[in-house]
Amino acid sequence: MKQFEWKKAENCFGGANIFEYRLAIRADEGFIAGLSATGSVKYHRSFPRPFFQASLGDGTTVKGVIADSVIKVSFPQGDWEGSKEQFEIFLTELINQHAGRER
Repeated sequence: MKQFEWKKAENCFGGANIFEYRLAIRADEGFIAGLSATGSVKYHRSFPRPFFQASLGDGTTVKGVIADSVIKVSFPQGDWEGSKEQFEIFLTELINQHAGRER
């Protein structure tokens, strides 16, 4: 089973490197806490659809609705392809760890 699927996100900024990831799991509290291992996470629970925003060490930003399976990831300019590749390795490990805890 694939851990995630991705596609380039539609946006109004032509040079932006934003991708949408559909995960095999939901981005619950445990998954989000795993993102904080390489950066910082802010929660916005007071919104009608509570969401989170994680800022990773290399400048990558991850946003998503809490308990949803879709996240949007913005990669920094410069070597965004390298950042994307490293993020996907990290994401695969995080999903595997999370799935192991749910069993």
